[in-house]
Amino acid sequence: MSATASIDEARTPVRPRLRDRLRPGALWQGLQGWLTERKHSTIGFSILRILFAIAMLIVLVPSYADRHYLWGAGAWWVEPEASRRGWWEPLRLLFPKDNAIVFDVSFHVLLALAVLLLVGFQTRFVTPVLLVFWVGLSTNTTLLGNGGDTLMRIVLLFVVFADLSRHFSIDAWLRRRGGGIPSLASARKGRFRMPRRVPPWFGAWLHNTVLILCVFQILLVYFVSSVLKFQGEEWLNGTAIYYALSIDQFHVIPALSELAWQSAPVVALATWAALWVQMLFPVLILWKPTRYVAVLLITGMHLGIAILLGLWPFSLAMIALDLLLVRDGSWRRLAGRVDRVRRGLLSPAT
Repeated sequence: MSATASIDEARTPVRPRLRDRLRPGALWQGLQGWLTERKHSTIGFSILRILFAIAMLIVLVPSYADRHYLWGAGAWWVEPEASRRGWWEPLRLLFPKDNAIVFDVSFHVLLALAVLLLVGFQTRFVTPVLLVFWVGLSTNTTLLGNGGDTLMRIVLLFVVFADLSRHFSIDAWLRRRGGGIPSLASARKGRFRMPRRVPPWFGAWLHNTVLILCVFQILLVYFVSSVLKFQGEEWLNGTAIYYALSIDQFHVIPALSELAWQSAPVVALATWAALWVQMLFPVLILWKPTRYVAVLLITGMHLGIAILLGLWPFSLAMIALDLLLVRDGSWRRLAGRVDRVRRGLLSPAT
């Protein structure tokens, strides 16, 4: 063997065998590295921030004229049920039903906070305040939710500790221009600075722990949903989608709903696909190729729910959580391919 070949072999990194990588010590070290080395799914969390804000605005803006009837003084009739839920009483003071002025001030503050979350300005401070106001509004009625609102409240509590403004935000733009985000308390030096004893890896650990909690939440939703579907005869015989689309109250676009249920094979295939993709979702995400197929299918399912049934807040919340499973590197590669296609279409023909 030549000296050159020996040098090349010495420079080539030796990949540990699968058996060595599956040892408890190696798994623990790998988990520690994954949690603390860098923040994951930062693009996914930025998309989640935008979709959650849009979902909130879809609830708030169309209901603006009827806000007092839905959550305010006109909603006293639902108070016994709302009180039975046992909400923390201080939260119920934000949107009082006996003071229209305070209610309107809080409602407009909530609207402003949702817009700030959408554009990503001072996200670190806006997110926890928005959580309090969003939950405060939810305490006034129990009849306006569709499942997505509950999920949003849970996830908003998690993402208070995540990096939501790394991309597509005013915060990111300000960081690129000035090397930092002007603090809301810049006149008070050091008030919001992290203590010096906090280790440098703590921010990444906190962000990645939130990612784990969000993924667990979405897996729990799909698993429980699929188990309940298996108990329904309509899901097993392939007719559940037909009955869902035939409910008059959900006819957002009646012609489109009627067109969707005209084909029995299509209805059966869509029903079984929704059932099995949700049931197998925890397994499909373990392997990268099947993970992206599962995310694509489940996103298509939620877009169908949004368009055909009009449940946009619920669908956007679910899609936002699903997209956390797409890695930052995959988003960048997709953006690169789209950019190459765009430049190819815009370049003059030779």
